[in-house]
Amino acid sequence: MKKTKIVVLFALYFIQISYSQDYNFNSTTIPQNIKEDAHSVVLFNEVSVELKSQKSMSYIVKKAVTVFNKFGNGNRYVVVPYDGSRRIKSVSTIIYNAFGNQIKKVKNKEYKDVSQVDGGTLFADNRLLYFEYIPLSYPYTIYYEYEIETSNTAFIPSWNPLSDFETGLLTSSYQINYNKELKLNIREINFENYKVEKGENENSLNYKISNLEPINKEPLSLSLKELLPNVKIASNQFYVEGEAGEASNWKELGKWEYDNLYRDVGYLSDETVAKVNLLVKDADSDLEKAKIIYQYVQDKTRYISVQVGIGGLKPMLASEVDRLGYGDCKALTNYTKSLLNAVGVKSYFTELFGGFERLDMDFNSPSIQGNHVILNLPLEEGDVWLECTSQKVPFGYIANFTDDRNVIVIKPEGGELKKTTVYPTQNNIQLTKGNFAIDNDGTINAKLKIESSGTQYNDNLDNYEGKNPTELDAQFKAYFNSINNIVFSKIEVLNNKNDVKYEENIEFSASNYASISGNKMLINVNAFNKNTVVPKRIRNRKLPFEISRGFVDIDEVEIKLPKTHEIEYVPTKKEITSKFGTYTFELIKINDYNYLYKRKLQIETGKYKPEEYEDYRNFKKDININDNIKIILKKI
Repeated sequence: MKKTKIVVLFALYFIQISYSQDYNFNSTTIPQNIKEDAHSVVLFNEVSVELKSQKSMSYIVKKAVTVFNKFGNGNRYVVVPYDGSRRIKSVSTIIYNAFGNQIKKVKNKEYKDVSQVDGGTLFADNRLLYFEYIPLSYPYTIYYEYEIETSNTAFIPSWNPLSDFETGLLTSSYQINYNKELKLNIREINFENYKVEKGENENSLNYKISNLEPINKEPLSLSLKELLPNVKIASNQFYVEGEAGEASNWKELGKWEYDNLYRDVGYLSDETVAKVNLLVKDADSDLEKAKIIYQYVQDKTRYISVQVGIGGLKPMLASEVDRLGYGDCKALTNYTKSLLNAVGVKSYFTELFGGFERLDMDFNSPSIQGNHVILNLPLEEGDVWLECTSQKVPFGYIANFTDDRNVIVIKPEGGELKKTTVYPTQNNIQLTKGNFAIDNDGTINAKLKIESSGTQYNDNLDNYEGKNPTELDAQFKAYFNSINNIVFSKIEVLNNKNDVKYEENIEFSASNYASISGNKMLINVNAFNKNTVVPKRIRNRKLPFEISRGFVDIDEVEIKLPKTHEIEYVPTKKEITSKFGTYTFELIKINDYNYLYKRKLQIETGKYKPEEYEDYRNFKKDININDNIKIILKKI
């Protein structure tokens, strides 16, 4: 009932924009070099910002995109976010055909009003007004405008001219007019290789870029934000949900955040304080105390998002998390921090960008940034970082989501810039040990144990933890996808949090593993861990590429051959060395029917030039070839 009321009131509020400009939406007039090989072309993307005062800002977005095929249909959505402090003043959408003739003007009732967050969110006032166009033919052009008014001046729209690969751009512009009493921190990024027009006077700043040809997404390529020009802007005076702030550096901003967001949210009842002190009474170090508290939080709480008003920034009270047993990243971090404080262990809120793609807080642009909060413990042993939203990960483990990135630690005296744990290549290990026997009909019977640590621990945690037997059966069949007819007799997985290892014990059989032709039998020596991915060939590659996380795979497998056959060929030792990593394998003879297969693959983290891609591809291709090498037997 409440949701219906919100939608109706909102629909009565927003109005259609009337157009006074005469735009050309005829797709046939787009220059060939801009639309060639493109799924879509942005005709224009205009952002105009009015920063009227510390407490008042409005901005207008105007965008038109011509879509040529189904692969460009990500542009068929019009999405306008709003909340309690962001008000949609106006919105309009019009669809045009290939020749620029209007075929649809979207009515107010055709916009949907939905929550911006997923089902894991308990409370939220972040919402979306959106429209989805279902195309009947191609090309079509979707044109929309909207205007937002807000008091939240801490989040000034940035300029990102283009956000999609395989998309051309005719023009993108950005303008900000601002109150002369405000001082802006302006970050211009990746301007070096592009012709960006810039205009500036006392209270105004504008940028424009034109005629960008489509950039094809290539394997392992960097994101467009790392490749194209973009601008970030922050004001030294800002306003967030009823709280005014002023900061010109990270120390000042951290002090403001501590005073306004993180102070006085750590209250716990005397009963809870007594309880956790009893838990740690025998601990002889802050590290041991912290481990006990962390386990207590994992056992007691679960993650649920809360995004209401300043709740999007400010944590829920620790006492409420203690009572309810749930919270979002800020609330669970605050709860953990409060419990640690109760047992005499110092810790600090830490703001950062979480995600598999490593994204740093921009140390050159002091502003409210990030999408996640973790906890920093400056212990004698060094910095420990705690991810407080997971019941699965070990104490101090943050790989693949918050590792190796610049963060801001919020202390009572101000913000401090730090870097989270880096997981070196040599620590990201998957160790496979086992054996397999081949029967005289080519059937394989195998036993193996896999231990994963470093970033590879988290890969297996995500794949297997919490899965039922049917799901595990499917997961491991996918892992051993080069073996047909596989039947598992044993699948055991163990999240060894104490040693920070993920352990898998597997037993299986599969008919026709070895191929038989006449009196010959061919046996692939690498049964368990093949490198099957060879990067796609790219002629005249244009973009640099990145191996984002290095790793090491070590395999030691004993192979038992059938006594009905004799050896005709055994592969010799192989070593491959390149700047991208190393690969070695060898078969060590134990006796006439038993061999030990030893393999090591190490891939290094790094960023590389476009012209080095073919060398990388050849490196991976050589590994693939050697991972498919075979022993050849002849029937006696």
